[in-house]
Amino acid sequence: MDDKTFDSLLKLSATSTGRRRLFQAVAGAGIGSLLTRGAAGAQGVIEEACQPRGSKCTRNRKCRCNDESNVICDPLARGCQSGDRCCGVRGASCGKDCDCCKGYQCNRNKKQCVRAG
Repeated sequence: MDDKTFDSLLKLSATSTGRRRLFQAVAGAGIGSLLTRGAAGAQGVIEEACQPRGSKCTRNRKCRCNDESNVICDPLARGCQSGDRCCGVRGASCGKDCDCCKGYQCNRNKKQCVRAG
């Protein structure tokens, strides 16, 4: 903070009206800062609520991390764990067949789930 800004703040705080205006400015800046952090924090909560591939699930939306719309809650590919799990359908990224849903397999060259066939 430079000398002029500091002097202005001192003069503002000398009167009750000035103190009130100073308090309003500081409070406004603090609330703005909290709101900005809140948006960033909300993204963290969304990411935490997202379930990883292969985990048990009950709803599609729980499996959609990072806006991947081609990941759903469905049984896994043959030979993988049973029950509904977060898995990929056509076009979903994958590293192994168990990342893909029943009826799909992982094309390891493209690193995408494709129809098994």
